[in-house]
Amino acid sequence: MVGPSTFSGIAMDNTQRTDGAYAGSLESPNYPGLWPTAGFILLYFVLQAVCTGLIMAATGTSSAMPVVIIFGLIAAAIVQLFLMWLYLRKPGRMAILGLNSFGKVPLRQATALAVVVIMAAMAFNYIYATYIIPGVGMQEEMAKILASIPRTPLNIAAIFFAIAIAAPIVEELLFRGMLQNAIAKYVPFWAAILLSSFLFAVVHLQLYAIPGLMSLSIAFGYLYHRTGSLRTNIILHMANNAFALVVSQILT
Repeated sequence: MVGPSTFSGIAMDNTQRTDGAYAGSLESPNYPGLWPTAGFILLYFVLQAVCTGLIMAATGTSSAMPVVIIFGLIAAAIVQLFLMWLYLRKPGRMAILGLNSFGKVPLRQATALAVVVIMAAMAFNYIYATYIIPGVGMQEEMAKILASIPRTPLNIAAIFFAIAIAAPIVEELLFRGMLQNAIAKYVPFWAAILLSSFLFAVVHLQLYAIPGLMSLSIAFGYLYHRTGSLRTNIILHMANNAFALVVSQILT
């Protein structure tokens, strides 16, 4: 028989093992696990390739044109989010990741903290790009893709949706909500942030951009640890990407 003391013990164990906000679920302490997390990360990249290929076949294009890549990213994100919803809809799973609340820090304070950590990451990126790898643009391939897409209303909406909405949701779910929490079961929180951020940077397959990508991921990883709310992280990540996208388009 499961009594109140047993339930409290389970709750305490899960709170200690994850960065997300705990909401009294009887979910297994092994959730989120490393293997399901790795599977979802791999699946996302497979879906990008498959969706891009299907769009190429449907439109009769022989190469992955930039606009096809963007729509492939959108299609992959939609399928990925649906499959992850099927996995996360089990009672308690969303709560453990911090999707059901704004966590233990008020949104205003979380926003202020986000500004500080993101500005610190951007300062590091500026120093790294200017003095460590001068003349090598980070995320140069993505910049070229965006620059070569015709600015039709549909394409503009697709670019905004892919970068400012879909990417933050998927990235926060995969690398903060699942991967950071899964790693945090075995190492201190700061090591979980560093390891998940390193993997986040590595999967972009741009060796020279790893330090820059890691810095932003560390910023959001620390924000997630402090707030315990993936919902807050997603909103602030969206705001960051939208601001960066608008500024970059104005400058170019």
